[in-house]
Amino acid sequence: MTTSTQSPAAGMTRLPAAGIQTDHGHGSTALAVGARCPCEKCRPVHSAYRRRVYRLQGYGLWQPHIDATQTREHINYLHQAGISYLQIAEQSGLSGNQVRRIAHKVVKQVRTETAEVILALTLEGMRRKVLPATGSARRLQALVAVGWPFASVAPHIGMDPRGITRVIHQPYIFRTTADAIVVAFEQMKNLKPEDNGVSLIGAQKSRRLAERRGWPDPLWWEDMGHIDNPAFDPATAERPLNFHEQARLRAEEILHLASYGAGPDEIAERLGLGRDYVVARLRDLREVAA
Repeated sequence: MTTSTQSPAAGMTRLPAAGIQTDHGHGSTALAVGARCPCEKCRPVHSAYRRRVYRLQGYGLWQPHIDATQTREHINYLHQAGISYLQIAEQSGLSGNQVRRIAHKVVKQVRTETAEVILALTLEGMRRKVLPATGSARRLQALVAVGWPFASVAPHIGMDPRGITRVIHQPYIFRTTADAIVVAFEQMKNLKPEDNGVSLIGAQKSRRLAERRGWPDPLWWEDMGHIDNPAFDPATAERPLNFHEQARLRAEEILHLASYGAGPDEIAERLGLGRDYVVARLRDLREVAA
């Protein structure tokens, strides 16, 4: 992922952009022009845009279509920084297919309006609306592990089933979508899918899918924690401890019991260790502490 916040297209000459807003909220070019939002904040921005178009048309300077290179470079810059094509589409009022066609050089020209809307999207503005998708993906996978097919989870989140599978693979997700997934997860994790509209075959297929792919269920995550932590790897969380890790764990357990007044005999019995081993470890620990 690139760490630069300077778009490759930033050094190129941009279109006249009077009134262009870049915060992506209501009153932004993305909503007012791209999505044609009719709210009070967006209407003046859309009107200003149309007045500028009429003025340029009057001067004979209006170009309804322009070369797509600058727009394509900006899309790819955002995409390389971890913003998905679908997220770019949602923020610009386009379809995911339109954004992909521009990015993959299927089209050589774009509408001027489309170019301005996309170029108004900033990486900073996009990142304010997204967060890492790790926790969302794990919650969806956990629901599959207890028998919920993606198609049955999707209506509870307001997503297309295909959109759910994209969440599992993309690095970022919109905060609003992540919040909806948390709510659905809490509502569904303790419900039996077969009693809530999922067929027995569908539930069994989902459980087998999760088992093949090593997706933990909600109870596992409740025990282990770290569901939103990208640095936590479920695949290695329960691996057998090596010799040094086992020795360190035993030492911690011995020290813990000794701190509560347990003697070598009691510690050895409770931990299933030899008395001589416990005495030696206590001696080592005391020498280190000294």
